[in-house]
Amino acid sequence: MGATSKDLHVDKVLTEFAQGYTPEGNIAGMLFPMVTVDKQTDIYLEADRGRILRRQDTKRSPGTEARRVERSFGSATYHCVNYALKDMVTIEDKANTDPTMIFSKAEGKAKGILDDLFLDWEIRVLDKIKNTANVGSSAAVSSAWNGTGNPLSDVNTALDNVRYANGKKANRVLFGAEAWDSFRRDATVRNIILGSNNGGGYVNEKQVASLLDVEEVLVSNAFENSADEGQDESLNSIMGDNVLCYYVPKAPTIEQPSFGYSIRWQQSNLPAPLVVERHPYNSKTKSEEVEAGYYQDERITGKSYGYLLVSVNSST
Repeated sequence: MGATSKDLHVDKVLTEFAQGYTPEGNIAGMLFPMVTVDKQTDIYLEADRGRILRRQDTKRSPGTEARRVERSFGSATYHCVNYALKDMVTIEDKANTDPTMIFSKAEGKAKGILDDLFLDWEIRVLDKIKNTANVGSSAAVSSAWNGTGNPLSDVNTALDNVRYANGKKANRVLFGAEAWDSFRRDATVRNIILGSNNGGGYVNEKQVASLLDVEEVLVSNAFENSADEGQDESLNSIMGDNVLCYYVPKAPTIEQPSFGYSIRWQQSNLPAPLVVERHPYNSKTKSEEVEAGYYQDERITGKSYGYLLVSVNSST
């Protein structure tokens, strides 16, 4: 991924496939708007919330110029790290594959690599989100959601906090898998959306988004095997029973505040921000290599625009 243009072996078809690929259950790419940059390390801007909401004197007297105003910004540094993996298509793979399916073998290798890259991305982002130091406010619930708790009231409290702390409504709610199971099965939520005696039906993301008056409800369904290689697997929901209420703009722009941004470096000698390369036959390993990678940083750019409900299936 650090090669010059003359060294590159970019596979255009697999690279195009990679641009639209997301493993089932992974939502890291949906959590923060993506900003493409032309430098690996640079300054990113953080909008001044107080300045945005401060009333300006807009009156202009006859014969005078309009009053000049400026938007002030804070700044910090990003650095797009190279994330890359590779796999091999061996001569044994080719010998045991129908000639018409050779490309599918390389596509399968690329898909496996992308799955690993996306899982790492998912964990990086969700680890940031679950850290209470990265949000404006956080709280545990007084009663567990899978017991006698009131999920709807708790989420409304979180949404209100974002709105009245920032003068801007949270427009997304992210549920961990375990938190979502409890919320969608809650009798109060079901009765409000589906009506009393709803026949045991459960609610979906779109119905809950409408109820909460947010643009989107996201559910993190990604799982991680936290056991070391060779040990019995230990599957865990990455987001668990945490819930984040937050605001991000519909389109990334430094002129608007956002809870966070994904910053991806587009190298000038690469045809896309995420590329798949196929390296020529290596006689020593008797294989061809398939490699995928990208350069990226993920940043919390406005932590006051996020409110975290922690461990909702436990009570304080």
